[in-house]
Amino acid sequence: MKRRAVIVPVRRTRNDAPDRGRRALLAALAATASTAALRPAAGAGASLRVGVAGGGIVGASIALHLARAGAAVWLFEKAAPAQGATRNSFAWVNAFVDDTHYRTLRLESIAAYHALDRTLSLGMVWGGYLDWASDAAEAGTVRANALQLEGSPHPVRTIKAQEIAQLDPHLATGPLSAAIYSSIDAHLDPVQVTQRFLAAARAAGATVLYPCELTALDLERGRLRAVRTTQGMFALDRLVVAAGVDTPRLLAMAGYPLVLRHAPGILAHSASVAPLTRLVHDAPGGVQFKQMADGSVVGTDAPTPPDIPAHEEIRARPEQFPTEELRRWHGERILGKIVKFLPGAQGAPLERLTLGFRPMPSDELPVMGALPTCPTIHVAVTHSGVTLAPIVGRLTAEEVLNGSRAELFAPYRPERFGGQSPATS
Repeated sequence: MKRRAVIVPVRRTRNDAPDRGRRALLAALAATASTAALRPAAGAGASLRVGVAGGGIVGASIALHLARAGAAVWLFEKAAPAQGATRNSFAWVNAFVDDTHYRTLRLESIAAYHALDRTLSLGMVWGGYLDWASDAAEAGTVRANALQLEGSPHPVRTIKAQEIAQLDPHLATGPLSAAIYSSIDAHLDPVQVTQRFLAAARAAGATVLYPCELTALDLERGRLRAVRTTQGMFALDRLVVAAGVDTPRLLAMAGYPLVLRHAPGILAHSASVAPLTRLVHDAPGGVQFKQMADGSVVGTDAPTPPDIPAHEEIRARPEQFPTEELRRWHGERILGKIVKFLPGAQGAPLERLTLGFRPMPSDELPVMGALPTCPTIHVAVTHSGVTLAPIVGRLTAEEVLNGSRAELFAPYRPERFGGQSPATS
């Protein structure tokens, strides 16, 4: 069954058509993308000591925005930067979501990415997104996906076979019953972007420590005094926990029982091939793929590993594949499906298959802001970390430094669970 668009992630060539949608997005939202307006509260600034737990793309963005705003920042990463959910993300930047407020948050983040891409040379691919169906049943899903951006400043448009051939000449769609195109979508290399964020954070004065696992909190009357790590004690005024699937363990130290759903996902990565496409593709049969800037083709055919006996442990808990043979079989199977739609990638060998675990709140919405049990500790966890990293970084830095509460975070605060995290479903 065709999977719905994830709610859940340039340099123009001579052949690129003018992109009015992307220009409109920049004009409408670019003013919100800058960190220049962020200022620490009086008496805080450089004297405010802030720790960030987690060196993925979200934690790196938070550290960058905090450091640029004048805070003294330490980022603690227990393994190495971008080695968890970030590394294993499909990394599609998009605004496809049913909830209009959440869609606005995502659009703000896309605008922020344009500014960061220009100033930090992130290497993003602003190619857009194509979703198509081969039969009547899947056509209904394509139309439902189109409704997610209806009424926004950037609705999708219906597209026919002839235009697809012009837009994506190396694509073989097969039978076509419906298709839509979104011009504002992008994709990126999540490891590279995380490293660029961290480099900019260091340049602004942040200290990035790894391997450095946070092991205990020093709290006094519900307020943070310091953290204990595998590299020693650090006195802090604030802590932001952006540690992906490790977030519940760290928040439990502050008395907040966050529960995340187990959400494994697999991605096949080919060796590099000649440039074939710049788009993100949602193809019939649940096949989703893109071509990275380095030439590798990346994709999957299902949001989770198939429900077969060999996957019992993987689907139940964070476990890797039991054998390399099973891992390779999955990778080659997925690439075999992709090349039916992208024949130019035929023969490209499998480079690797990644199995990652997404930080998935049980209502599938972000959890953002200060903890109700300890307001000097903030949380930033979402399964849409790649799309939301820029806006989460900016708004979290504003809240930490100014003691404010961003309106865009209002529906996503920890206290929406009544002081408790949602139970697993």
